[in-house]
Amino acid sequence: MPRPGFHPECRHYTGYKPCPKGGDDCDACGPEDMRGTEILVIKLGAMGDALRSKCLLPGLKRRWPRSWIVWLTNPGSEAIVRDPMVDEIRVLNAEGLLALEGRRFDALFCLDKDAAALSLSRRIDAAAKFGYAPTAHNTVDVWNQGSEHALRMGLSNEFKYRRNELTHQRILYRMAELEYEGDGYGLSIPDASRAAAGAMFERFGLPPGRPVIGINTGCGPVFETKAWTVEGFASLLKSMGGAGDASLVLLGGRQEEALHRELMAACGELAGRTVFDSGNFNSLEDFFAIVDRCDAVLSSDSLAMHVAIALKKRVVAFFGPTCEQEIDLFGRGEKIVTDFECSPCYLKTCDVRPSCMQSMKAQDVEDALRRALAGRQPAGRTGT
Repeated sequence: MPRPGFHPECRHYTGYKPCPKGGDDCDACGPEDMRGTEILVIKLGAMGDALRSKCLLPGLKRRWPRSWIVWLTNPGSEAIVRDPMVDEIRVLNAEGLLALEGRRFDALFCLDKDAAALSLSRRIDAAAKFGYAPTAHNTVDVWNQGSEHALRMGLSNEFKYRRNELTHQRILYRMAELEYEGDGYGLSIPDASRAAAGAMFERFGLPPGRPVIGINTGCGPVFETKAWTVEGFASLLKSMGGAGDASLVLLGGRQEEALHRELMAACGELAGRTVFDSGNFNSLEDFFAIVDRCDAVLSSDSLAMHVAIALKKRVVAFFGPTCEQEIDLFGRGEKIVTDFECSPCYLKTCDVRPSCMQSMKAQDVEDALRRALAGRQPAGRTGT
């Protein structure tokens, strides 16, 4: 016997109150309001990696236009994965796992090699599974043939460092067995964060019409070998800040607090005139909004780089120990790739002197930033 108002398959149904679209009647909804294909994406890992993995969302929606996408992420990354195409965000904690227990999905995509992600990909019921799978030892295998390329990159440095020519986006689409159409990734910025960033830039008193360049000084805690030198940043800031034709804003997190103090001191009278510090304790959403106020961003291969790419900024990204070929700037900027025989290496410490990052010249970085601001592309790959 029908139960009036009971339509758990509808995306508006909560069980807490009448349907916001149809009221008590619940006859106002059509097929387009149904959840349709239920999809689970498991992507934990680093924030920057989670952000760039959102490129998969447009492909999922093309394949299943009427679908309900659930994204499982780490605590603290909710702002990263929030997106109009993501219907439900679950966090890897007791509450989030209970919310997934007993559910059946039409498709599951495991994009992580973490032990927790692998185990969950086996435990959660889904009609089709893609991406990384667990072995009997809970080590890494794959669910589908399309994911073999991604697995091989973890098994062979020669394949990952030298032979692979696919960007991260193309690798993910191959894993998901979807057609790639140049899809990027985006970010949602709350109005309150936009207002906070606007107020900060008003306090800076930036001259109208002068371009703003975000200088990201951090590289994340995992691969500190990606960091540029204090001397390199200071030289760049004094040169471009002294020219006075652009405002330079330091971007960074808590780890860079002391570095920012040192750099601002090194800038002398330029500090507060053409060189500014956006602070090191901004919320994630406020950081997004600060980056969004910039015209161009200089960054290592890090979260800030992916934020700038997501916000469609001009980007100059520098690479030493990591693989530049996996990063797509989508035609907005250029890469500075240090030309060392031992790079990429993905080492957490390095005893080579000068290292690849120590060899990067401030003048090369400034030239790349000026090309980026002008919307020009380099004649070839920039090397140092």
